[in-house]
Amino acid sequence: MKQSRDIIFLNKCLALAKNGSGLVSPNPMVGAVVVKGNHIAGYGWHRAFGLPHAEVEAIKMAGAGARNSTLYVNLEPCCHYGKTPPCTDLIINSGVKKVVFCTLDPNPEVNGKSVEILKNNGVEVRYGLLESEARRLNAFYFTFVEKKRPFISLKWAMSVDGKIADASGMSKWITTCQAREFQKQLRFEYDAILTGSGTILKDNPVLDFNVPGQIKKRLAKRKRFYKIILDSTLKIAPDANVFSNANANVVIFVANGVVESKKKFPENVEIVEVERESNGLLDIRAVIFHLYSKGIGKLFVQGGTKILTSFYNYGLFDNIYLFVGGKIIGGPAIYPPFEGKIIPLESQSEIHLEEVIRIKNDVLMVFRNVRRDN
Repeated sequence: MKQSRDIIFLNKCLALAKNGSGLVSPNPMVGAVVVKGNHIAGYGWHRAFGLPHAEVEAIKMAGAGARNSTLYVNLEPCCHYGKTPPCTDLIINSGVKKVVFCTLDPNPEVNGKSVEILKNNGVEVRYGLLESEARRLNAFYFTFVEKKRPFISLKWAMSVDGKIADASGMSKWITTCQAREFQKQLRFEYDAILTGSGTILKDNPVLDFNVPGQIKKRLAKRKRFYKIILDSTLKIAPDANVFSNANANVVIFVANGVVESKKKFPENVEIVEVERESNGLLDIRAVIFHLYSKGIGKLFVQGGTKILTSFYNYGLFDNIYLFVGGKIIGGPAIYPPFEGKIIPLESQSEIHLEEVIRIKNDVLMVFRNVRRDN
């Protein structure tokens, strides 16, 4: 079936927006196209947090061609001062005659207000096309604004027989090096990676990310990234590999009343006290609230059984990345992914399989939580 003109250009906006993946959070990924007659006069996308918005990039490229044009964008233009001036002012002053976008911005400072401002200044507005696609693209942003928490993805790697570690607790080599490289690039899409002290003590990981090849160095340097460690009694040593990158932000959550002792951590390390839950573990909800208050929009959780179980029991997850390595460990499941609530087999599944990717001798399955209550 032939697509309408608006659908074609909005799809172009969605494709452009993806270029900002991993760089704009907690702001949304946005692409914009200025169309004059049957030609694209300008286009752009939000390149990194704090840089000009997509509409600014597109209108700047169009120049005088923006007058009497149609501006396509996948999200309602902003109408308030943030890191940059309101896009609505630029749209009006540039002479754009019509704005077409996919979905309203859930931010209370914007939500529908831009529509009224543009209409009151003689700009025609249309929206609602490809709305579900636009919301899916920026699911992290809608989660951050509407649920007031980061978008959370759980990740674990397990053997064919369902174990995330051997009997000694080692888990480092369950998957191939190709799968581990894929995972490092996946981390780039997130603002923070969270793990527990057990993983640090047993595997001594660096927890860095790989920059995708198409990302320019000047933009990669603007990326916001945190390493989050749950360590109730502050067991980890200051010389662990996780602290080797002096440019990374590290936050260690400890239980209330834990004295820092004489351990001297690097200057880029922040130690935060939170309450314990009744089971003795750190209050995961307090951790999440603190991360939200720091503007962390996307969180990648790479923990052991206890941490994964905490997030699972509270329903605090949006995606699951499950890597299955082509290995059989054998023996009892001392380290399963979860030890959480028991769900009857006949009940409806709360996760939906979105994608299956083969990586050498490993398989990555991506699931989406379709019953996000938290």
